[in-house]
Amino acid sequence: MTKMLRHQISAVLSSPRHRQYNLLFLFSILPLFVVCLLTLPSYGSEGETETVITSDSLEYFSETKQYVGKGSVEIHQKDAVVNADEITYDEATSDVSAQGRVFYHEPDITIEAGKAKLNLESKTGRLFDAKIFYGKGNVYLWGEEIERRDENSYYSPSASFTTCDAPVPDWCFQGKNVDAVLGENLQARDASFKIQNVPVLHTPYLYSPLLRKRQTGFLLPVVSQSDTRGFGLHVPFFWAISENRDATFVLDAYSKVGIGEGMEYRFVEPHDVKGSAWAYHIRDNEANKDYWEVKGLYENRPAVGIGGFLNVNYLNEEDFYREFNTQLETRTKRYLESAGELNLPLNNSRLYLLSEYWIDLKTHTPDVAQKLPEAGYVLNYTNIGGPLVSGSLTAANMWRDGGLSAGRIDLYPKLLHSFGTDFVVTQTAAVRATEYSFYNDESDESMDGGLMRAGFEYSVVGHTRLYRKYGPFLHVIEPSVGYHYISASENDLPVFDVTDLFKRTSLFELSMLNRFITNGNEVATVRLTQDIDTYSDHPFLPLRLDVAINKGTPIVLTATYNTNTGSLETVSSEILLRIMKANVGLGQTYNRAEDIMLYKAGIEFSPTRSVNISGGIWYDAKGGGLRDLDVALRYQRQCWGLKLEMVKSPGNFTTLFTVQLAGLNSDPAVDNDKGPRKDNMMYSPSGVQ
Repeated sequence: MTKMLRHQISAVLSSPRHRQYNLLFLFSILPLFVVCLLTLPSYGSEGETETVITSDSLEYFSETKQYVGKGSVEIHQKDAVVNADEITYDEATSDVSAQGRVFYHEPDITIEAGKAKLNLESKTGRLFDAKIFYGKGNVYLWGEEIERRDENSYYSPSASFTTCDAPVPDWCFQGKNVDAVLGENLQARDASFKIQNVPVLHTPYLYSPLLRKRQTGFLLPVVSQSDTRGFGLHVPFFWAISENRDATFVLDAYSKVGIGEGMEYRFVEPHDVKGSAWAYHIRDNEANKDYWEVKGLYENRPAVGIGGFLNVNYLNEEDFYREFNTQLETRTKRYLESAGELNLPLNNSRLYLLSEYWIDLKTHTPDVAQKLPEAGYVLNYTNIGGPLVSGSLTAANMWRDGGLSAGRIDLYPKLLHSFGTDFVVTQTAAVRATEYSFYNDESDESMDGGLMRAGFEYSVVGHTRLYRKYGPFLHVIEPSVGYHYISASENDLPVFDVTDLFKRTSLFELSMLNRFITNGNEVATVRLTQDIDTYSDHPFLPLRLDVAINKGTPIVLTATYNTNTGSLETVSSEILLRIMKANVGLGQTYNRAEDIMLYKAGIEFSPTRSVNISGGIWYDAKGGGLRDLDVALRYQRQCWGLKLEMVKSPGNFTTLFTVQLAGLNSDPAVDNDKGPRKDNMMYSPSGVQ
């Protein structure tokens, strides 16, 4: 490769030897210099590497083809810049020997050293008393002697690294035989973890990813303490298989319970095809039994052609979540559903084949009806010259383990028609025919055999809108009146799912909706609804109130009032408050018939930029007392973070402690319950903590 070299003329003229002849020399060479500029080839010619040297003093030795610069020396070659007090540059080999406040810079990499020997072409060499900064991962690597093996690969007999910016880092690892590939990983022997330069942990071998995106390696562990499980250690290993696939392997150790093992696999494909699989096993030595959890998800829903999904959820013991999971939403699940579907989109309709299987996590009972399987055809609303027509035809096998089961065929065509402008009337008419074939009921032989249910359905709703403007506020009133009628030949059928709730009905509905709007935004709504059942001995059903305030202090309230007994039947409310720097949520649920009175509260605030505190409480006022308490404290610095979480659940108290070190794959990105994304995947198992 051809090399071209320029140096600043002022550097030569400023040397002590020539200082007294500056003006004479300048005017004598000026004509020759102009001629050379006109005859020299362009510096931008293909294949040429331009090197520019500036310094206070610069000498050239033709025998060795070396330049020696002293005093504020700077060399530019390609995208690399070298600064030092003294530099020797070999024109033939591009070798640089620099000493005295050495600075080397190229995109994403900055090096400070007391002395350096580098090759600017191969970007290799040796660094002494050096500190390397890699901008993409905010990684610092320093040591007395570091060998640069290629553009991103470094080796040192003894070195330290961190992702902290402070002169004295909050944390660092120091090890021997350090082999680092910036942007990929680092390996070291006999490594120590230091906090403020004080050693606190030691490991004979260290392997760590060195980038803020997904990389293969161990994730930082989670330490826990539980009344029922004892001391726990959760150790995950993340495997970045490819751009669109990853896996995580989990090892859990509990001092009271035993060892748990888990594995999760995720992938995404073009056209929004994605999937995941999770399997976990733990042996409970105290209870002398094994727990298994298996989950799987696959989704492929193309706009054209056959598509579908498969969602599998299996537990061999119904109390698995209550014993081993700290998340309230998971621990209090009542049912666990598995489902799979194949569907074929057609012109404004579709064909499908569906199966559903439910596990009752509260009481192991065979009474749960399983849909194994259901095939159907669904016609979406289609215009037939004014009215809209829709319908469905389904054939299902509703099976119970040891209980009443049935084969069922259901035909349900509908007709919809609307008219009016100021007062809009919408009518729906439908007929329904359902054929049952019962089996598997040893307790009631009268249910064996077939049964036919036929019915007619009609509903009509009329509503209008009234407007009134009060300054910046717009008040909209939407009164409506409706009637729903069902005539069914059979009214006392066993219930497998919502299809069997098609019963004799004659119901009026009166509703008044108030909407408050300002600047085009709906700030509050209030709806009052009264249902009247003409088939009931007490026709006036509970009066329902729905309130939603969206601005200022958000409030959601739903309440029902029994006009016959003069008592509240249900009340459910939520309110969000902003108090100082804290977001506070309060909620309440009351059900008189079910004898339920629950209170819940949550808070989240950050007293400083580094500290975040959050918590939630769930209290049963009907005798259960404190059911759940969760408090989490997060402390986040530039290069590290801590999370301490305490969870109180019935019969157990658990403490979880997590340390996050930036850049060490402690927080690879997550997309919970949706599988991995091509650009950002993370370990997100649903198993124990």
